[in-house]
Amino acid sequence: MRAMTSPIMGNGSTFAPQCVIFYPAMGPQRKPRRAPEHFYQTLKLMKRQPHASGRWVCFATAQTEPNASAADSSAAALPRLADLEPLPVVNVQGYINPEMPEGTQATVFAVYDQAKTLQYIGFSKNLRASLLTVFSRRPDKSHLYRALHLPQLDQNEMLSVRSSWFDQSGGPPPGNRLPAERAAWQEAATPFTISDRGKVAAAEELAKSMIVKIKSRGCKEEFLVNQDLIQEGKVDFLAVADLDPKELERQRREAEAAARMTRNCSVIVEGETLLFDIFFKSAMKTNGGYMFDLRLTAFDRETTHRVIVGKDYYERQGIDAEEVVERVFSYLLAKEVPRQTDGMLLSSEFPINYFSVSEVHQFFDDFEEFFPG
Repeated sequence: MRAMTSPIMGNGSTFAPQCVIFYPAMGPQRKPRRAPEHFYQTLKLMKRQPHASGRWVCFATAQTEPNASAADSSAAALPRLADLEPLPVVNVQGYINPEMPEGTQATVFAVYDQAKTLQYIGFSKNLRASLLTVFSRRPDKSHLYRALHLPQLDQNEMLSVRSSWFDQSGGPPPGNRLPAERAAWQEAATPFTISDRGKVAAAEELAKSMIVKIKSRGCKEEFLVNQDLIQEGKVDFLAVADLDPKELERQRREAEAAARMTRNCSVIVEGETLLFDIFFKSAMKTNGGYMFDLRLTAFDRETTHRVIVGKDYYERQGIDAEEVVERVFSYLLAKEVPRQTDGMLLSSEFPINYFSVSEVHQFFDDFEEFFPG
């Protein structure tokens, strides 16, 4: 078992990435306006790989006969960070298992917090291992990532990509700019102690709190505390083994099952379409209907809820109970009802953590108009 450390990138062969483009799976390849001729020549050399999002991820291949004009234009043709698809660090099944296009040798990746604010840009020879590392160290700031996959390991090109992303983002993010933040992303955590005598106990307590934060994100990955570092008063985690074929197949089956249990929904709020997802973690049939435990994802934030649906709400409408849940959350999101409540509730606060549809009906006067019948 090896310690999870950030991979150190070495020099590779000359590589000039031209661009990264996302195409709809069945859509036409449209040329951008006023693109230079070398763009179209490079487009023909691109490999297209399927991605979990249903889109195609394209990445440039090394040119067999590089020329001066292509080299001069490579800086201008570096992919824009905003053009890359934002993906969750922890997937809906609770694992960190990024899709990797075939032939990937290196990756430049950017990590975002829950508010979609850029926090850190790093390099990797193994994106899964790197995401496990940064997530275990900063679970509160590792919610989404964007990644550029390269078919050659070339440190100069990776530095160029990172520098370009810095410029596009108005400068380096906190994890690259501030010394304390950079250490938090790149090094083992060190708790504050007033004496060496208490450093081991302090490290053990910090490790426990970090595990709690990791689990609170719904992550099912196994994180083992590096006991050698604990003795030094530091906290880091050992890398879990790469997924073997059987485990990969199991996760694929889970992903397919999760897809069947996930509803992609939308609602119009003030003239704009809001997209949200509902993942049904469990469904229990009761005498009067169903009880669901679910996870709601909207505005790049996840919350968990328990919802009881009486049979009257779906039988008389001729729909399934899951659709009732979808309609109810469309209504609650449109009304901007707070999605999480703590402690004692006021009479004016709706108990959104655990509620029945009949409570929604009684609490809101206009629910009847939104859900007639």
